[in-house]
Amino acid sequence: MLVIGAISAQVIGGLFAQMSPFVVAGLMGGRLELSEREAGLVTSIELLTLAITAIVLAPLLPRLPYRRICVAAVALTFLAQVLSILASGWTALVILRSIAGVGEGALYALSLSIVASCANNPEKIFGYFQVVWAVGSVPLFSAGGEITAAYADRGIFTLLAGITLALAPLLLLLPNNRSPEDKSVGSEHQTSSSTIGAMLLAGIFLYIAVAAALYAFSTSMGKRAGLDTVAVGYTLTVATLVGLAGAAAATALNVRWGRALPISAFCFTSAVVAVMLCLWQNSTAFVIAVVLAAILWYFSLPYLFGLAAAIDRSGRWAAAAGSAYLLGYAAGPFLGGAVIASSGYTFLAVVVVALTAASWVLLMVVLNRSMAGRTGVLLKA
Repeated sequence: MLVIGAISAQVIGGLFAQMSPFVVAGLMGGRLELSEREAGLVTSIELLTLAITAIVLAPLLPRLPYRRICVAAVALTFLAQVLSILASGWTALVILRSIAGVGEGALYALSLSIVASCANNPEKIFGYFQVVWAVGSVPLFSAGGEITAAYADRGIFTLLAGITLALAPLLLLLPNNRSPEDKSVGSEHQTSSSTIGAMLLAGIFLYIAVAAALYAFSTSMGKRAGLDTVAVGYTLTVATLVGLAGAAAATALNVRWGRALPISAFCFTSAVVAVMLCLWQNSTAFVIAVVLAAILWYFSLPYLFGLAAAIDRSGRWAAAAGSAYLLGYAAGPFLGGAVIASSGYTFLAVVVVALTAASWVLLMVVLNRSMAGRTGVLLKA
């Protein structure tokens, strides 16, 4: 029951981020007719609010009542979604999307914290998260493409509101408080230093930011490759379905091969995919790159969040890792829009490759230091 409730909180909290390409497309082609930079800014503001909320709540979550926080957060999110459908100006829309971000951020942080603090095998549960995202995104992307093409921003906001309302009752399956056993597990495994944690957050932020920059403008890159919005929507649907293999692989492999090899593999391949998306204006190459990106996305997240859980089982760093994820997702659309507007897609490829390399270095340092620290603790014992 707890897993189902945590998955529901994860989906509601991350739904806007998952559907952001359609939100960007709807804002650019809808009643407000925003530019790429303006649409990216609206998206980034909501994701930034999401991240700030999550990082503020991260140190407090072990002491807060889970179910009450979830009920308040989902009510706030749903209200903002509904009012966004009726918003008639850019300023009102920014305010409403910021309010939605507060509720979404609380839900997202809680979903990660409760798994890190209560699960014996966090990577496996985080893998389940990605399986649900992969399976659920198939109908979401299909509907998102059609609805955005027909009704622009009002259509996509209506879809978000409907899904939020449908999943809200499942949040009642969450406990209101952690059990005493869960609290003792968290205290016994809290071994991370602030330096290691900060490096982990920076590595996650960079990896997610460049992935989000590409994802947010996947519709635009698809059009450059000769596809329309509906075709891109179906491409994302197929990519997500195939991407289920990435989530399944992460769930099955877990840490059987350690963490260094999987992290190195998805960082290197992500850089190759970025070059394909930005430089090859060909529909076949675009579809292949999007499918590879989906596999990498669903494969990488369990390892990123699992590393956060490994260095601190209280759930605080896992929630903070969610904040880094959200900050990266918030910065990504703005980063992508700014780079494209100033220097084009070729320079975007250069930026993505450089930042992905920096992310890999940080994650490897965190992994090595955490393993060294764990070995030291065992030797003392």
